[in-house]
Amino acid sequence: MTTREGWLLAFTDLARPQFEAAGAPLPDRVRVSVGFPSKGNRSKVIGECWYSEASQDHAVEVFIRPSLQSDSARVADVLTHELVHAALGKGQGHGPKFRKVAQALGLVGKMTATVAGPGWHEWADAILEKLGPLPGAQLDDQAQLEGGKKTQTTRYLKVTCDCCGWTARVTAKHLGLEGGVQQTLSCPVPTCDGELVQS
Repeated sequence: MTTREGWLLAFTDLARPQFEAAGAPLPDRVRVSVGFPSKGNRSKVIGECWYSEASQDHAVEVFIRPSLQSDSARVADVLTHELVHAALGKGQGHGPKFRKVAQALGLVGKMTATVAGPGWHEWADAILEKLGPLPGAQLDDQAQLEGGKKTQTTRYLKVTCDCCGWTARVTAKHLGLEGGVQQTLSCPVPTCDGELVQS
């Protein structure tokens, strides 16, 4: 297997009998890719299922977040969760039917954020061993892309009095960091002669 998509599709095909046994056969046309969810890389979503109605050729599309790449088992259990959505179709959400199928497949925890339980490992570990590690490498989805919008950091810096410990937050401008000349700020406590230093 040379691609991530090939690995994900192979897992999907090898898992089909488990879905049949759980009473939720997978649709014939399922595509699985590694990619960011619809809300982008800043979203906390780690997997997403797009139903056949959204696809021009009526295939179900599943996307797995690229930052999970380093853990093949985690990718596979997130894929299993999304495939439950694919098997049940639009309108089921994480309700009773979803719970029944997910638990039959060995997924545990809160239904909106399932993880692999012992029952999942009973059938999935053999598939993972057969497939080997997921090809590719983890993508740092918090890295700044060229030309991308920078994540805003706080504009205020913490300062502490070197004598009494009084603390406050000030702008870099007040400390002189933007102008290149470091400013000395006196502690505002009337009985203290200390200076405020960045902490």
